[in-house]
Amino acid sequence: MGFLNRLLGRGGSPHADRTESVFREHLDADFTIFPMAETPSNPSQLKSIGEKFGVQYPPEFIAHVCGAFPGVYVEVKESVWPRAKAYDVGPFWSFLYALHTYTPAPDSEPWMRLADAAASFQKETGLKAGPVLKILGDADVYCVDPNGNLVRFSHEENTLKPVHLTFWQLLDREVGALAERKARKQGAV
Repeated sequence: MGFLNRLLGRGGSPHADRTESVFREHLDADFTIFPMAETPSNPSQLKSIGEKFGVQYPPEFIAHVCGAFPGVYVEVKESVWPRAKAYDVGPFWSFLYALHTYTPAPDSEPWMRLADAAASFQKETGLKAGPVLKILGDADVYCVDPNGNLVRFSHEENTLKPVHLTFWQLLDREVGALAERKARKQGAV
């Protein structure tokens, strides 16, 4: 029964890192994947950042950044999906070639860090949330709120909307959508 539950996505520890299994399911050699930090992260780093910014990181996200990837950047290779040039026009989806999660590692570049993202997000929006996942080219970003819920920031309304998914479900959905956009882009070229 345990194998069947794992096969169907039920059961299992939400605290186990599932990042690589999500990647294996959706990604191929057309993607570049790299960690957002060189050093491993630990739960105390997330707790400290969460306390500083008044947010709580869910156990699945903690497992992700404390697992194989202390935050991750995923993009479709430029040879497969040429990047838009200044003044290019196209459907919105055709500019969304990458995504990344943020890292608690203080030795990473500022744009990669959870703490820097939370500080600038809260200053710019006045909302109590901290970004956890960004799709490049999209002004909306996935965040966590003070209760550890995933929410999506709507830049047009300056509001947070509930995302009724676990972090693993969100990562799976967004990595899958990136793979679908790549296939669509290849069909459009």
